[in-house]
Amino acid sequence: MAMNRERFEQLLDAYGADPKRWPSSERAAAEAYAQAHAAEAAVLLREARGLDAAMDAARETVKPDPARVAAILAKAPKPAAGVPQAARWALAACAVLGVTLGYGGGLMAPTAMADDEAYYLASAFDTPWTLDEGDDG
Repeated sequence: MAMNRERFEQLLDAYGADPKRWPSSERAAAEAYAQAHAAEAAVLLREARGLDAAMDAARETVKPDPARVAAILAKAPKPAAGVPQAARWALAACAVLGVTLGYGGGLMAPTAMADDEAYYLASAFDTPWTLDEGDDG
């Protein structure tokens, strides 16, 4: 890829003014472009160096104080150790109730007294049943 002003600016924006940071595959072309267009490249490099310096200064000033970090963490609320006792009892009661109702409901369900399919259908809908076909009832 041939180096042009647009790509040179992209390299400066992405990697800064230091050629060591530029991709090795484009470094020689970028340096050649900077030499061939010295006045133009000098302005772009000066702007990039200014941004690099500002970013380096910001990186150095943002080091947290270990004492302040410890104080903040000491005041932070502690996570709950587990499920509260009342919630455990409520969950246990729900489980016992569910098992009891499920088992009791199964005992109250009607049992089959015949193998006839019509009996099963009739008992499901609590209607009298008949084996007569065509009886509109």
